[in-house]
Amino acid sequence: MKIGSLLFGVAIGAGIFSFVVLNKTQTLENKKEVRVNNQIIIAEVVKTDKARERGLSGRESIGVNEGMLFEYLGNEQVTFWMKDMKFPIDIVWIRDGIVIGFEQNVDPQVGVSEDMLNRYNSPEPITQVLELQAGRAKTLRLFVGAHIVTKPLVQ
Repeated sequence: MKIGSLLFGVAIGAGIFSFVVLNKTQTLENKKEVRVNNQIIIAEVVKTDKARERGLSGRESIGVNEGMLFEYLGNEQVTFWMKDMKFPIDIVWIRDGIVIGFEQNVDPQVGVSEDMLNRYNSPEPITQVLELQAGRAKTLRLFVGAHIVTKPLVQ
């Protein structure tokens, strides 16, 4: 009986450990470290069309050292909007690790119908888009031609 209880306890412990480790790994897989002018942004990574369309919509805010990184498989011309956004952001257009343009202090358009929302187009085809807290592009001293380095977030 003692051995059965011991084995049961070990099995439960292993299950809890696996759950915690796998959940932490999954969370880390959805985030990347983004280095901009020697400053680090922890960005949530979105790769699917559904996640891209949702973006930061519905959230209350984003932290000063946080962002959302939209990744694309190839060079794509993209359009962003502020549907259901509750706070202003900066949008950074990136191709192959180089900033090719950015929009600063893009305000939400509360009460505006979807078809009347402003659209923000990448100036050229891009491989990534980084959304940041409004004003962050300025404090990061971003400029067209700046290098952006992304790497998986590891513990």
